Amino acid sequence: MWFKTRTSLVSIKTPTEILAVKYVKTNTWSIYARLKMGPEMTMTNFLGTRKGGMTNPSSHLAFFSDGSKVNEAIAECMAQIEVAIRTKAEFCDLSQAGDAQAWSKAWQQIQWPKSSS
Repeated sequence: MWFKTRTSLVSIKTPTEILAVKYVKTNTWSIYARLKMGPEMTMTNFLGTRKGGMTNPSSHLAFFSDGSKVNEAIAECMAQIEVAIRTKAEFCDLSQAGDAQAWSKAWQQIQWPKSSS
């Protein structure tokens, strides 16, 4: 499935988790997709040997400013993603989801033209 966000097009074709997280430092929330499976390996450090994995890659799909209605906004966005998954859609448009000002200045936002569909 492809996700259209305020900053990118993201293609996700492997088992993925869609999660929400709050960033306390910036007082924002994010919905992001994280690959569910990552490689597992054996690592050694000064405490001994242990099994562990690498951090699974993730892609941000929407950011939300914290406030009284943030839970409702996140739930609506997650419902939109759920519908796309249930209907096996190839495309999920999240370009207007969340809040434009919640994305940090490090992200270049795209001014998408109005879709005719």
